[in-house]
Amino acid sequence: MAITADQVKKLREKTGAGMMDCKKALEKCDGDMEKAVHHLREQGIAKATQKAARVAKEGLIFSDVRPQERLGVLVELNCETDFVARTDDFRNLAGEMSTWIVENRPGEVTQLNESMKDRMNQTIAKLGENIAAKRFALLQRDDKSAGIIHSYVHPGDKLGVLVELKTQTDNAAGEPEFALLAKDIAMQVAATNPLVIDRDSLSPEIIEKEKDIYRTQAKNEGKPEKIIERIVQGKLEKYFQEVCLLEQAFVKDQDRSVKDRIGETQKKLDEEITVGQFVRFRLGDELA
Repeated sequence: MAITADQVKKLREKTGAGMMDCKKALEKCDGDMEKAVHHLREQGIAKATQKAARVAKEGLIFSDVRPQERLGVLVELNCETDFVARTDDFRNLAGEMSTWIVENRPGEVTQLNESMKDRMNQTIAKLGENIAAKRFALLQRDDKSAGIIHSYVHPGDKLGVLVELKTQTDNAAGEPEFALLAKDIAMQVAATNPLVIDRDSLSPEIIEKEKDIYRTQAKNEGKPEKIIERIVQGKLEKYFQEVCLLEQAFVKDQDRSVKDRIGETQKKLDEEITVGQFVRFRLGDELA
């Protein structure tokens, strides 16, 4: 049967495939739109399989915060070139993936259902590159807690952060000072990459490992035995200031700590504010 330009256009809009591919699919399927879509998906899967061995080391970090649902999502989606990472099709796929994560709550990013796999394969077929979903994080606020989840993605989309700030009441919600604090804390995490919120969050094993390193350093430097523990304690304090978010020097004012910055907003809003949780993704980081 004769295939019309309108049919080709509709199939192209549905699948994102090229014009000639759409025409051939419609001809093969006698003009049946759904069969043609299925055929192109099969072709997309075949192309995706061929590309799967190629390294997807570029990509973007995508964030999606949903205040009404009290949650935020951070996704790392990879491709082969920065050119593809900057296309609308690739960004749209990242957005659809974040929505799928919110709706399906998978344990890990490899647990994609067939619909999401098909959507990825369509994009692979259209853009001509291997695409891989590397990881995601979903921060969910407790139903009983007040506060905010804020996202920050650094220009270029290679580094992203989600931060949860908790409050005792909802009075701070909507206050510009509170929103500014959330932004400042998210940018702090992006810039300094802390390990934990405070020193109490560090495991005893990590602390003992650091102490052992400092003791060995002091002994190798020939320090007197009687002052080694004092040296160890001094270096441990510096370590806390590097890896504990609240003890870090605030990036916008090195004379204050992050804890001081939070205290300033607490005083202005007359509201207790704590950091509940945070997550930071940098494109290309190895998974722990």
